[in-house]
Amino acid sequence: MTTKASPPPPIAPGTVVNDRYDIRQSLGKGGMGEVFLAFDRSTQQTVALKVVREESRMPGDDEALRQELLLARSVSHPNVCRVHDLAPSSWGPILVMEQIPGQTLHTHIRKKKAQGGYTADEFRKIASEVCAGLAAIHAQGLVHGDLKPGNVMVSEGRAVILDFGFAQERARASARRPGAPPDGGTPNYMSPERLRSGGASADDDVYAMALTLWEMWTCRVPEPGYKPRAKTMRQQIMFDVPAGLSIDEVRQIFRGMNEDAQMRPQARHMRFFNPTQLTTSPIQLPRERLDPGPPPGRAVVTTFNPGAQGLLVTYATNAPEIVGQLLPLDKPLLSVGRRGDQDLVMPEATVSGTHAVLRWQSGSWLIEDLGSTNGSYADHNYERKTQLALLHGGEAQVGECRLKLVSFAPESFQHKRARQYLHKRDGLTGLLVREHLLKAIDEDGLFGDWAEAPMEVARYELRGPNRQVSERPTILEMLALRRAAQRVVELTEMLLLSLTPVVAGRTGPLKFAVSIVGPTIEEARHVVEQIVSQVQGLLPDTLELGATLVKGEPGRPARTLVD
Repeated sequence: MTTKASPPPPIAPGTVVNDRYDIRQSLGKGGMGEVFLAFDRSTQQTVALKVVREESRMPGDDEALRQELLLARSVSHPNVCRVHDLAPSSWGPILVMEQIPGQTLHTHIRKKKAQGGYTADEFRKIASEVCAGLAAIHAQGLVHGDLKPGNVMVSEGRAVILDFGFAQERARASARRPGAPPDGGTPNYMSPERLRSGGASADDDVYAMALTLWEMWTCRVPEPGYKPRAKTMRQQIMFDVPAGLSIDEVRQIFRGMNEDAQMRPQARHMRFFNPTQLTTSPIQLPRERLDPGPPPGRAVVTTFNPGAQGLLVTYATNAPEIVGQLLPLDKPLLSVGRRGDQDLVMPEATVSGTHAVLRWQSGSWLIEDLGSTNGSYADHNYERKTQLALLHGGEAQVGECRLKLVSFAPESFQHKRARQYLHKRDGLTGLLVREHLLKAIDEDGLFGDWAEAPMEVARYELRGPNRQVSERPTILEMLALRRAAQRVVELTEMLLLSLTPVVAGRTGPLKFAVSIVGPTIEEARHVVEQIVSQVQGLLPDTLELGATLVKGEPGRPARTLVD
């Protein structure tokens, strides 16, 4: 006959766990476990011990804790709590974590409420550090799953994210318990799509982070499914923290709370600081880009490696179906043309039958034009080239087809990301295509109404002396449009001191539009006039840049300002 071992006494101050950890005090209880402050006799340091309470333990918790350890160890960042070890004990498995003195952001918000709320700079510091910590988690391909003020510790001027990974590991078991929240998280901070269907994701994390920062403005815990965008900002906030922030800082919170997950910014792109106090110039915006992959290593530079590089088709006027295709460079000498007997076949009408040859040269490629009808072009000027060098990440144009030298393989993760980018953006200019432009401009219009801020749309077009802009552009005009559009966007962001990329998209053969939020119509007009005068000097003598500024009106769909 076997007797069941009696359970150990409850953990309390003075308890020694595993002959190593002296328990000093309880730091708090949650839905899944209890955390204790302990002194590690081995390292002579204080640590935090996390133990899942017996009454709340479920099948799979041991594995969940092991997974949390593995996940947490892969992230090393000052704004993410470090996890040192996982050990068995008489009370069950324990996680040994970095001990972070201080208080949770939930408690911090309550204290600041009694003192009149946060200052803009206090908010900026915490917001920047939470974003940085979440970006570090996402950079490892992980998600937090339960981001909220209670899982952020404010310690000696540093904000640290706690407890990521565990909520997701418990999701399957939790979902089977009657009344349990979906995915083991906290419904008050869940995105609409997660409340509907479950499933933690990076987009859901960004929504939770935006609600966490929103709570710092309002000092109120949001109800599950609460929609802060439904009423104007001033009708909801308790303390006017946003009054001390830039328009871009406020707009990032608004975008993060979008019900459309695809419209939310990435955590690594969210920035909180006062641009007028910067001493560095120009501001480098973390703009969405077409990533060419890592630069080739020394072996690829010294010895030709078949398939180590490829040509990504980013634009084709007459053959849009080939945009996003990746052409492996598997020989050091390749022919390019429209004919079927070429090594690289380009079914684009403006590419000659035998257009050029590509020659490998120490990790880069030399394009030699073979007297093609429509020519080959480099990115930096408007002249036809008989030879041009294509470096890693660089682009060249053959006829009306653009090619980018990349280092990823067909159907790789990077290739799929590139296709997603080219689905959303025009491969010639890098601007949003019309469908996505209209959604993004509507978002800016909604933000203008919500924040009671002015909103305008600047409509640009290239004009020639004897032609209509609706006609088919020439190659010269295509190259001029690319240069003009990219420079207009850069200047707009610089003159507006933008923290986030401006919304800009192509609206016609030689037309594009840029959204401006914050400045008055007079200020916006001054900005546009400066931009036109500067960009005109970059264009051929036969072309001029014209601009029209249209003011948004409250309640009017912003997309109606585009045309």
